[in-house]
Amino acid sequence: MDNSAYVALSRQVALMRDMTVIATNVANIGTTAFRAGHTMFESVLRESGGRRATALVQDVGTSWDMAPGPLTATGNPLDIALDGDGWLAFDTPDGVRYGRAGHLEITADGGLVDAAGNALLDDGGAPIVLPPGDRELTIAPDGTLSNRAGPLGRVGISAFDGVGGLVPEGGGLWRAEAPPLPGTARVAQGMLEGSNVRPVLEMTRLIETTRAFEGTQRLLETRHELGRKTVERVLAA
Repeated sequence: MDNSAYVALSRQVALMRDMTVIATNVANIGTTAFRAGHTMFESVLRESGGRRATALVQDVGTSWDMAPGPLTATGNPLDIALDGDGWLAFDTPDGVRYGRAGHLEITADGGLVDAAGNALLDDGGAPIVLPPGDRELTIAPDGTLSNRAGPLGRVGISAFDGVGGLVPEGGGLWRAEAPPLPGTARVAQGMLEGSNVRPVLEMTRLIETTRAFEGTQRLLETRHELGRKTVERVLAA
């Protein structure tokens, strides 16, 4: 196999990875607080001798679009969205994880949890627990939780220095690789943040990537056919 085939194959592998990321974005257009991913590529030098250098393409990871999604009113007082820079903290079986999906529920023992049952943490890092039987909850823009008797605590809001401090783990949760900083986001009660995926852009990218993959496949097939004909001519000589 010559260098042109290696280059084409490396491009196909990278394009397949890119199609997977784009397809994931499209599938999560309706997912609360989903963050769109984008494949990162780099050129890997294979051979530099002769008149021309040969380089392969390689995907080196996925970057994440941290732009906020649109806020939508739900009318549910247990739905909260963050307006601005910040993340909610949740106590999970794997440790503290961060997310912006604020569809909350109250457990039988008064715990305030997300849709997966992970406890929402307050500004001191402790699980938020409401008084028994309390279902009337008000959440102020600064995160203060109150019932008819008065304040109960404050929702913890964290921030991170750049997107490199968070690693996605699925289910809308992220693992922190750096200590959290105080977040400046405001809490909007009765609202949820939508996905930041832009459907038209992602569908356009998917079409372009699919066409590029098909074009590379035709190139490989043509190269293979030329090689086959060359062999046939040599054997027939």
